[in-house]
Parts: sequence; C-alpha cells; structure tokens
Amino acid sequence: MSVFLNCRRLVVGVVVLWSAAGLSANEAFDPPALYLTWQRDPTSTMTVHWHTVEEAKPELFVRPRGSAEKWRAVSGKSQALPGSERTVHTAEISGLQPRTDYEFCFWPGEKAFYFRTAPRDLSQPLRFVTGGDVYHERGWMDTMNALAGKLDPAFVVIGGDLAYSCEKASKPENMERWDHYFESWKKHARTADGRLVPLVVTIGNHEVPGAYNQPPERAAVYYTLFSMPGPRGYNVLDFGNYLSLFLLDSGITHPVEGAQTDWLRSALAQRRQAPHLVPVYHIPAYPCVRSDQEGESAVITQLIRKHWCPLFDEFGVKVAFENHDHAFKRTRPIRGNKPDPNGVVYLGDGAWGVNLRKPDRAHARWYLQRAASIRHLYLVTLSPEARQILAFDEQGRVFDEVYQRVTAADSAAEPRAETPAGS
Repeated sequence: MSVFLNCRRLVVGVVVLWSAAGLSANEAFDPPALYLTWQRDPTSTMTVHWHTVEEAKPELFVRPRGSAEKWRAVSGKSQALPGSERTVHTAEISGLQPRTDYEFCFWPGEKAFYFRTAPRDLSQPLRFVTGGDVYHERGWMDTMNALAGKLDPAFVVIGGDLAYSCEKASKPENMERWDHYFESWKKHARTADGRLVPLVVTIGNHEVPGAYNQPPERAAVYYTLFSMPGPRGYNVLDFGNYLSLFLLDSGITHPVEGAQTDWLRSALAQRRQAPHLVPVYHIPAYPCVRSDQEGESAVITQLIRKHWCPLFDEFGVKVAFENHDHAFKRTRPIRGNKPDPNGVVYLGDGAWGVNLRKPDRAHARWYLQRAASIRHLYLVTLSPEARQILAFDEQGRVFDEVYQRVTAADSAAEPRAETPAGS
C-alpha cells in the first residue's frame, strides 16, 4: 500500500510518507506557500503559485466549486527559487467564467482550495484592498493580512516592500523572510468562508539588493516568485472595460523616464474611456515623511512628478496609490503640480505592517490634506458611477474616506471623515 501511495504522489511530484505523518487523503498535500495572481484577463483566468522543497510536477486539477464535474488537469511550469531550497510552481488556469467560484486541488480527492474570478462588468460593485510595506513585525503583518481577508475583496494589490528580504546591498537576500511572508498570507489572507484572495504586486526597493536603479536580474527572487501581466516589471491589468490597474516600477529595476513613460503614455491613451484608471507604485510623487528634495528616493519623486503625473492629468486618472514612507497620507487633488479640484488624489504611504514614521510637520507641504502615523490599508469599492475609498487602521476601524464621482461634471474628490486622535 505504501509503495502505491508513494508512486501516486510522484505522479503529482510530491513524495509524502503518509502513514508516518498520520495524514488522511484529504490532507495529503498542503504546500507551504500558496497564492494566486493574474497574468491575463481576471474574468477568465487565474494563475496559481505554490512552493515545494521536494521534486514536483507542476500540475493541479480544477472544476466549478461544488459541482460533480470531472476534474480538469492543468499543467504549468517549475522554476528554482534563487537562494532557496524551494521550487516555485506556476499554473495558469484559463477558460473560466466571470464571477464564478472554482475549486482546485493537487490530486482529486485531496484537500481542495477555492477562488472566484473577477466580474465581467460593474453590475454589482467590486471591492479590492491595497497598501504596501508589509513585513517588519510578524504580528503586525498577520493582523493586517487577516483584516484584508475579512473585508472580502476580489483581490489585494501590494505596492512594494512585501517581505523586506533585502535590507542592505552588501548582504545576501534573507529568504527566510519570504517564507514567513507566504506562510502568513496563506493562513490569514482568506475570506470568512475560506476563499483565497488573488495577490497583485508591484516592486519596492527592499525587493532588490541595492534598492534603486538596479537591473531586473538583481531582483531575480522577486521576478521568480510573482508572474506578471507582461514581460516587463511594469504592466497593466485590465478588468473588463471598467478597471485598468497600472502596476508601475518607480525606479527600482526600470527607470521612470524613457521606455516606461513612453509605454505608460500609450497604455493610458488606449484606456482613457475606462471609468477607473488606477496606478499603483512604490516611491511616492508626493511623500509625507521623506524629503522631496534630498536623497535617492527624492530623485525618483521628482522624476515621477515630471514624467508620470502629467500623464495622469492628461488621461483622466483621479486616484493614485503610493507607498514607501511608512505613514498615512491623503493629498489635496493635484493637477499640474498645484491644487486643483479636478486633479488626482495621491493616497499612501505604505504602512501595512511596518514601524511607523511621523509625517513631516517641520515644513509645510502644500499638497498634504492629511497625514498621520497609522498602520492602514485601503478598501476601494468601484461602481459605474463612483469610487469609494475607505482607510482602515489595524483595529479594523475606518478613519478616512474619499469619494469620487465618475462623471465629467463632478470628478473631484470629496474627503469625508473626522480626524482621529493622534493624527
């Protein structure tokens, strides 16, 4: 019997000593890291990543959740994770229906996991969560990951600095922090009924040794861990014709200026009629803590203001999500680098699970509407007429809100919130 079971596990590529571990068939394989993302259309595909230490075949089985349909086998690819004993397996499931629940497993009869595809349109509101700068302390990260799952989003977007695996250029990447990151994500970032929430990411300076202006090869771990919607480190993910999510590289492994800006101009122009155009990136154009005039990140800040912000203005972007500063901020609506009621509101600044910094109060920053030392994430709700953005603190309390109507006549942001104590 044990020979049969071992041979069977080799078919899916994982050798498990069942009897020694005391596991039932339903518990046989539960990978240490399991996370979802998208490379293409979120309404009809899902990409599954999982990690193993043992040799493994990159294959899974999928069917509509709760159905009696035969399991469909989906094959993928495997890639060794640099600096680690782990292998990253990737399988893209295609041919799915919009807004539909699916279950998948690594062998029929074993433990199943489930996900939901994105809707085709906004006949019902869509919610997603965003934030950045995730892991300084495990407890903070666990708390915020659990809050993200509790909010029942269609997906989560992290704007860089996930595991803080690269602290100093002179030291090797700390792969154990990635293990902790994915362990927390798998355990905590689920909805109340256990649905896995897709994870969409952009790169931060702590994803690459050297922090800024590095070639993509220096971020080999990051680019092995996460499949992207395109071959670049900057890309756009389109949800039907209602949402375009611009995932940008703020000078980490691709320059802000030049090819990336040219691509951004073209991509925005092609989508200017979409009601929701949402850029997410790491280094802020309008920081609340760090200087916008001195230091390495300030150089990138100025490049973003020069090259990206005019494109946001030209093509109708109304909200952009920034990170990096480890604090909460909301800017005034900005257009042409000055206050304008029809401008872009820049929200940030990356305080998911990190040590907090105090916003700069020594120098008046004309662009800041609010800033505070608060760990937080944003819940964004989209409808055809509007977008509502709620800021949640680590206790799960709403402490700030932005409401934007999606009309030419009334597109200005309307902040509606009381200032919490300590801000």
